[in-house]
Amino acid sequence: MATLALAATLSGCQTQSAATASERKAAPTASATAMAKAKPTKPAAPVTPKITAPPTTPCTTAELSVAPAARHVTIGVQVERFTVTTSDPTGCTLTGPLNLSPKGPLSAQIPGATVDLAVSQQGWPSDLDVQPPSDVTIPLLPGGPASFYLAWFAASPIVCEQSNGFGFNAPGDTTYGDMHDVSYPIGPICDGVFYVSSAF
Repeated sequence: MATLALAATLSGCQTQSAATASERKAAPTASATAMAKAKPTKPAAPVTPKITAPPTTPCTTAELSVAPAARHVTIGVQVERFTVTTSDPTGCTLTGPLNLSPKGPLSAQIPGATVDLAVSQQGWPSDLDVQPPSDVTIPLLPGGPASFYLAWFAASPIVCEQSNGFGFNAPGDTTYGDMHDVSYPIGPICDGVFYVSSAF
């Protein structure tokens, strides 16, 4: 009887071991399942940079804005650098100096009223400490300002006129009919002249 019981026990253990081995063979491993689910990734398509052609159309006064940037004094001459920006989304070009017309207060009795001053614009002097390029064509794009210099004598025994800003036109536009006004404390302009550099 004991021999039969032991044989039955051994037979049951062998059957259980065989079943367990069978289950192990049938059940896929986690890594095998993940590999089966994973799909091969496609290589990313190359990104082609977008090349924008530089602008070729001259700027018009209507699309330009001017703002002061930095002022200094050299050999008795006041020098201010101004920045120029465009509202044209495709950009435009600047060649040469902007045309400026300094303005001053009309009278103390009429606050805010201005009048064009009897002063004339001259080319940029060669003896100043800043010498920007002359008459080069500058591509002007939104967000990328150009610059120009304005210079004048602020003291002289000759007559001086007080200026609180100027009107400007785009380079090449000498109509003086559609000027944009810029409020800026120039102060006295003496000797009847002022100097404007080319845009750079």
